[in-house]
Amino acid sequence: MIEYLAFLAVGFLIAILFYRQSKDHFEILQIDGERLSELPTLYQEKSPIVVRQMTLPLLGTESELRKRPHLLKLAVSPTFTLGHLLQSPDSLAAFTFTKESAEFLAKESGVSVWFQHMLFPKLLPSPYTAPFYTSNVSLWPHHRGLFKTTAFQTVVYPTQGTIHVSLLLSSMIPFLPSPWKERQFSKLTPQDTPLLSQIKFFEIIVRKGTLLLLPPHILVDIRSSSASASASAEKEKEHAWTSIAEIHHPISRIAT
Repeated sequence: MIEYLAFLAVGFLIAILFYRQSKDHFEILQIDGERLSELPTLYQEKSPIVVRQMTLPLLGTESELRKRPHLLKLAVSPTFTLGHLLQSPDSLAAFTFTKESAEFLAKESGVSVWFQHMLFPKLLPSPYTAPFYTSNVSLWPHHRGLFKTTAFQTVVYPTQGTIHVSLLLSSMIPFLPSPWKERQFSKLTPQDTPLLSQIKFFEIIVRKGTLLLLPPHILVDIRSSSASASASAEKEKEHAWTSIAEIHHPISRIAT
């Protein structure tokens, strides 16, 4: 019995070590929402996946949250409430939300509950292993600075507006300033990042109705799309809100 438990423990540790290994390249994969059944095969590529033509609820928008006055009173820092930030676009663009505040917004807006019951089961690799998977959902106003994915899959989609998502390989970390976490990638300069011109990255524009699924060990930065000069400019000017859902299994939880 002891030998059997030791064998399982060693196997689990090996699985964690393999999980922590990152790829040195990736390509962007794309499918339509009606082909979600193909995701388990695509997951094996360990590359970002764009899922188009998804029907998503009208949850997690600024107009919806403004209907709940108690949310506007949420203290997101010692000096700011959420309501104060929403009244000041410049302050909102510069502010760094905590993950705890973003998770609270996801819960109170209904985004978290909707994801858990409506989308989460469709994204799992197998219904037979579903009990081993859990999720954490957060809702980010305007932007989220650089973070590293650790979950089996990280699901990103705008609940409002259009987002630009910058993706960097983990090998780019030495080129970033220290500390780099939660820094806005688009605001880095040669003064704080001397090797900025050497950083390689992908940039993906994600509009409503599109999901972006990300494997572990990728650096991610999310920002609102800049104002558009097109006929739909007024719609583009509203800052984006972004749902980020992390899908974990036991190994990803421990390896985090």
